[in-house]
Amino acid sequence: MGIPIRHPLIDDITSRAVRVESRATVVRLSAPFADLLARPVAAGRRIALVTPETSRITIGLRSALVAAGGIWLARTPSGFRDGITGVDHATLDEAVGSPDPSLDPAASGLHQSTVHSAEQVTTQLSVDVTLLHSASHDPALGGAVEAVAMAVGGYHPQVWGASEPLEKTWDRWAMTQDARHRAPSTSRYLVEGERFSAAVTARVTDRGIEETIALTADVPGGSAGLDAAIGRLGDALGGLTRSSLPTFALVLAREGEPDRCFRPLTYPPPNPVVLLIGAPSVERFDLHERTFADEQHVRVVGRPRKPAYLLSLGDSFRSGWEALHDALDSVGSERVTTSVEPPLLQAWEDDLHGDLERHGEPHPHGERLRPTDSPRGGETDAP
Repeated sequence: MGIPIRHPLIDDITSRAVRVESRATVVRLSAPFADLLARPVAAGRRIALVTPETSRITIGLRSALVAAGGIWLARTPSGFRDGITGVDHATLDEAVGSPDPSLDPAASGLHQSTVHSAEQVTTQLSVDVTLLHSASHDPALGGAVEAVAMAVGGYHPQVWGASEPLEKTWDRWAMTQDARHRAPSTSRYLVEGERFSAAVTARVTDRGIEETIALTADVPGGSAGLDAAIGRLGDALGGLTRSSLPTFALVLAREGEPDRCFRPLTYPPPNPVVLLIGAPSVERFDLHERTFADEQHVRVVGRPRKPAYLLSLGDSFRSGWEALHDALDSVGSERVTTSVEPPLLQAWEDDLHGDLERHGEPHPHGERLRPTDSPRGGETDAP
């Protein structure tokens, strides 16, 4: 039935859109906005956040808006501009009825205007990683957030919450229990620390937890410190393969706002620098080192008999797009796409959790299960 009672944030409802207006300089994921995004919307309608061109939105709001199928529109003299894709539209209904924003605007026939470039930017690393946790090991959320933030710049999570401003002191146990209480509904949380922001999604079932993390952190020393930070982050992702079960992770180097918000501006294109193919993905796709060409810079990480592959893609001087495309082609782009579509646990339960029941999950304190990372050709299946 959609939204039966007009939510206080709703300014208008059209045949295609649920319009929410904001004139704030920084638009955040407030508790009322989070509540609205969590509600079902009548078929054929999308939530449209409409702001002035001078507004910016937080990582948390952008993540929640995209997850809910919403759209951010900045008003222009001639209509509206999609704040994420930069595509211009004459009317609100045209904007919300446009093709998937992930599509290439040029390929879809849409007009992409000349948008002002961002002027004050800082060097950042963005990390997207999905992990699976077995219920038999009393899992706790947030470990990957801590490991990634520490690797980039020695940062520590400070606060968390389901809406902004974040007021709860960082506590992995409390966040995990909150996700359990919300089950079977999917839980979404925001995490902030000094110089990093993250969005955490958790889906809890009786078989385990699917945890997805999207984290953006400033690189200490800016562009001069980028390659060192990439190296530390690669080591941290390798460490995750020994203490948990990541399926995939992708790291992008980018230029972004110092406060990690987004404006309806053009930013320099991101550069993929690291790809992790976790042990569950390796097993599911029946991958081997010979799957990849010699020039693909594959590093074998993980546990004995449960290898994962860490691929170096780009760095501060080298674009990683070609290497990323080559890696996905080696694995099978269509197979990867279908395997990372949520909910992951539903797709992985039979083969992954069956395998966990037979062989067990990595024990966080089991040194005998901790192999030495090896380059291509190294022995990763030693007893």
